[in-house]
Amino acid sequence: MLVLNRRFLKELAIGMIYSKTCEYAIRALTYLATKEQDTYTMVVEVNGQTGVPGPYIAKVFQNLVRKGILKSQRGPSGGFSFKKRPEDVSLLEIVEAIDDFSLVTNECVMGLNQCEATNACPLHHIWKDAKAKIVDELGNSSLVQVTKKVGKLQYRGLKRSRLNESLGLTA
Repeated sequence: MLVLNRRFLKELAIGMIYSKTCEYAIRALTYLATKEQDTYTMVVEVNGQTGVPGPYIAKVFQNLVRKGILKSQRGPSGGFSFKKRPEDVSLLEIVEAIDDFSLVTNECVMGLNQCEATNACPLHHIWKDAKAKIVDELGNSSLVQVTKKVGKLQYRGLKRSRLNESLGLTA
């Protein structure tokens, strides 16, 4: 018999919402959102300010260029910048772009072939309600809103965050 405790469900849901790569993307994009529009920022700077590994940033940002969220420029004054205004980029759009799936799909959370209201898996009703709330929150949260809420928080592994200075906050 399958017993589902709250911790298991929480870990399962977090893994279903977004990946570690997506977490890194949101963190890096939060820093990039502090920059002036059309200002290009190099991967090494984003890495230094957020602690996100450079290879992750490069991979993620190239993907976001293909998705039309960012733009890139080569050369000494190159880097990445927003193609769309950060105010117009929702967290849902980022999750879907990075993890290359849609939270609004109707696929079974447990991977079963047939899972619907009349023939539901054990998590169907729990996940259906939770997913609707998650999609709504992520869709209504812009990257700029998240950037402003970062406030005086500091990224793990960094002695001090210059993100706070970019936001006009003191650490």
